Amino acid sequence: MTAAKQEVQKQQTATDLVVNNSFINGLTHQLEEKCKYGMSFPADYNLANALTGAYLVLKETKDRNNKPILESCSQASIANSLMDMATLGLSVQKKQGYFIAYGGQCQFQRSYFGNITIARRYGLKEIRAEVIYEGDEFSYHIEDGKKVFDSHKQDFMNIDTDKIKGAYAISITKSGEHYLEVMNMNQIKKAWAQGFGYKEGGNGTHAKFTDQMVKKTVINRALKMFMNTYGDGYMQEASDRSETVSSDDMTAKDMAYDIETKANKEEFMEDVPDTVEAETIEPEVVNAESIPKEVPEFMED
Repeated sequence: MTAAKQEVQKQQTATDLVVNNSFINGLTHQLEEKCKYGMSFPADYNLANALTGAYLVLKETKDRNNKPILESCSQASIANSLMDMATLGLSVQKKQGYFIAYGGQCQFQRSYFGNITIARRYGLKEIRAEVIYEGDEFSYHIEDGKKVFDSHKQDFMNIDTDKIKGAYAISITKSGEHYLEVMNMNQIKKAWAQGFGYKEGGNGTHAKFTDQMVKKTVINRALKMFMNTYGDGYMQEASDRSETVSSDDMTAKDMAYDIETKANKEEFMEDVPDTVEAETIEPEVVNAESIPKEVPEFMED
């Protein structure tokens, strides 16, 4: 083995030790301290195991430039993303969320399964969703500021993914209460545009499985009600940070970061074409404003 390879291996081993030991232990200690001031975790949630498992996932996660997140993202943002995951009581190993990177920052994003997991902890028994097609007879009314489902009549021949008018979801709690969430197609498309995988008129998942994606979107909005209603302050803050925002913001932040980090290098502009098509920019993540500025105490030095 060459001296250069030995040095790289030595540095990697040192990094692993820091993250696995002082890094993870430091995060665990901070979160346990917050429990003295109101934070709590589900009875079946093993904090140390969840953080260690998340680190193993992070080691295999790469940014849009195919560079490992642990190398391209700041250590403070990695720590904050891990803390958000733990605060929500979720596990990336159970597909309840995932890590995304952009502009040198790492952020935790809840998944559909993560939303359901949280809602069930706060009393969700069942949730149902249906698509509203052109020609359907759908009605609801508002009672004391609460949407109440009336009826939905649908002819089999109305089912056509090109003629979806909207969707609704009915959440049923363990105590028997019903909550209705309704979205029309304009609202749904605006929600899709907040992510990074949707293109109007494209041939991706949203176009191929429109009815299923519509249901998923309205369910996610319905589930958010449980977090906003029953979660504590710590959980709600982490929930807000794990929401996606405009893909325009993602692109802008990525470009700003590239310019900032490469502006003083002569080779930065050498291979940049005169024009860049919008389709070639595929940002991986979210608004940098949602990344918490606080650097964990154990990392200040």
